[in-house]
Amino acid sequence: MEEERQMVTKELSERDTPRSLSGLLVGAVASAANVVVRRVSSAVALRRAAPAEQHTQTRPRKPMPLPNAYLVTFIGVVIIPSFLCSVYLALIASNQYVAEARFAVQSAQFGFGGAKTSDKLGSLSAGAIPALASQDAYIITDYIHSRAIIDDLAGKIDIKAIFQRPEGDFWARLKNNPSTDELTDYWKHMVGTYIDGPSGIVTLTVRAFRPADAEMLAQAVIDASEKLANLVSTRARMTIMRQAEDEVRRSEGLVRTALADMRNFRDQQGYIDPVAAATSTSTLLLQTMGQEINLQNNYFVASKAMSPDAPTVVELKTRLDGLDAQIAKLKGQLTGDSAQGRTISASLASFEQLQLNRLFAEKLYTMAEDALERARLRAEQQNIFVSTFVPPSVPQDSQYPQRLSLSLLIPIGLAMLWGIFALIATSIEDHRY
Repeated sequence: MEEERQMVTKELSERDTPRSLSGLLVGAVASAANVVVRRVSSAVALRRAAPAEQHTQTRPRKPMPLPNAYLVTFIGVVIIPSFLCSVYLALIASNQYVAEARFAVQSAQFGFGGAKTSDKLGSLSAGAIPALASQDAYIITDYIHSRAIIDDLAGKIDIKAIFQRPEGDFWARLKNNPSTDELTDYWKHMVGTYIDGPSGIVTLTVRAFRPADAEMLAQAVIDASEKLANLVSTRARMTIMRQAEDEVRRSEGLVRTALADMRNFRDQQGYIDPVAAATSTSTLLLQTMGQEINLQNNYFVASKAMSPDAPTVVELKTRLDGLDAQIAKLKGQLTGDSAQGRTISASLASFEQLQLNRLFAEKLYTMAEDALERARLRAEQQNIFVSTFVPPSVPQDSQYPQRLSLSLLIPIGLAMLWGIFALIATSIEDHRY
């Protein structure tokens, strides 16, 4: 019997592992047949050789079969984790309350009927038409998920204490003494946002272990978002207005410089306006020349009618000589033959250049003032604000964890994962031979 036991053990150890269910059945049947045949032949031989009393000896016990590897892995990968998860969800997992709020990020935009500044100011006083600003909505949501909002709320709310409430279980609550990066990651897990593309409406959800904490934290997030919107609007307005105001100050400086140059020129030359001086001299010259022509006519008539020594002829001659001298003087002032004439003619070109600079500076200043007014109107359009139409409220029932759904989804997911690896292992084993 000992020899039979060794043969059966050797047969079982040398037997190949079945590759499939059919192979398992065939192998089991063949092994059982071999064992039966050997046992029968051994029993006949022993019955012939041994005495009758030896037939009462006990049969050898079968060796214990080895457990199936697939069954062991299924229990370890699917059954045990699913059981532990179910126990955690049913007995340990703490309730989490969700506070929800909805708001829209809007910007004030103005429509103007006329091109003139007065018309624009009239439309501005009439009112504004708000329009959705989708890009600003994405800016706000990115801020909500960033570390910046945690730093902004740190002085108002103890975020760590809210997420470390004793009501939270060991797995869900924030660990003790977390780093800033760990707190930020936990914040992103507990605070969520969703933007509806067509409407631009932002949905904010905040989870906490107490209903009051969820509502308070959601309201704090909205307040911080409004503060950010105001800060962005202020920066945009300041940037636009600063550029326009700098241009106005620069053009105003040009006007001041041009006026100062003209004032210095008048002080140096002694003329308020050389062009006006030349014009008045020309006018006086024309008048004098007209008088000379009339006087020449009278002198010609008198000289023909009277003797050269007549008092009338002498008077006309004297007046005519005076007019000639005056005309010569005026011509000298205009043509530069005299000192005063050289002063006027020399200063006239410089004065015209200074006058052109002044006109150009004044034109630039006028344009800069118009640009400043347009910038002020455009800056008003950069005013964005957070319009909350569904404020957060204190939740009544907990929404997390979803015990029933997770109790069903976790075993299904683990079973699918185990099945994938089991198929891979079976395929590798089949291609090995």
